[in-house]
Amino acid sequence: MLCSDLYRKISGFLVLAALASCNAPLNEEPEIIVTLDPEFTVDLFEQRDAVDGAPVFGLWMESMKQFDCGNYNIEATVQVQAGAVVVELQEIRKPDTCLGAPGPAKGFLPVGNLANGTYQFSLSLSPVIRSEGTLRVQSGHYELSLPVQQGIDFQNRVLESIPDNYIWGYANTPAEPDQPVADQLVQHLKAFTLEPALMPGFYSYFTISGTGQYFFHRSIAPAGQHRPFLRRLPAGPDDVRDVLQGYRNGHGRPFEVRCLSTFGEL
Repeated sequence: MLCSDLYRKISGFLVLAALASCNAPLNEEPEIIVTLDPEFTVDLFEQRDAVDGAPVFGLWMESMKQFDCGNYNIEATVQVQAGAVVVELQEIRKPDTCLGAPGPAKGFLPVGNLANGTYQFSLSLSPVIRSEGTLRVQSGHYELSLPVQQGIDFQNRVLESIPDNYIWGYANTPAEPDQPVADQLVQHLKAFTLEPALMPGFYSYFTISGTGQYFFHRSIAPAGQHRPFLRRLPAGPDDVRDVLQGYRNGHGRPFEVRCLSTFGEL
């Protein structure tokens, strides 16, 4: 399914541009400038593999439009060659089976692990709707300069890679009896982990504010009540796995905890 609303808007702009060109002198090339309100939000993003936590750099993209269910996917092609990153939107794919509440189409568009340097960057929603700039990569720091945005709202252009030995996640607390259990879990984790040692910035899955507070990115933020955690590990993840398993299987009722880490999803 192509982004039909987007292409209808593009067609309208091109008709207006064609009409305007009729008034241009015959010996002049008319300058056609196409502008479009944002149709998608985009973030620089470093996704962690669920099995081993290996990072892959790319883009997190969501549509402004809401669809019937939450599992519509955004598909695109990504090419990295000759010092350039070229991303071209292909389609918004309707799922075979509609799952979840209404929501935006979304998807992670993997670019790959880039060597340090400066890259020409291009993101196209169609042949005539293109945003261009430069992407600078330096030892886990990504910074995008995008002078003109066409059809997109790039919300996070500066990205920091999460250092090794970090965990982050939340315990869902849909019912009042879950809240003290979630608090107990977080205190248990604090007993053998360390406070985060991160500078303010955007770290894909969460943002650290200037006061040290953190909040989750929309890609993982739960909809309901929850107790979040972000901790640094002095060693490997085995102790965390044991604690999480105990809480998930104990307390006489299912207890949902999501824990991501630089070691994979625990």
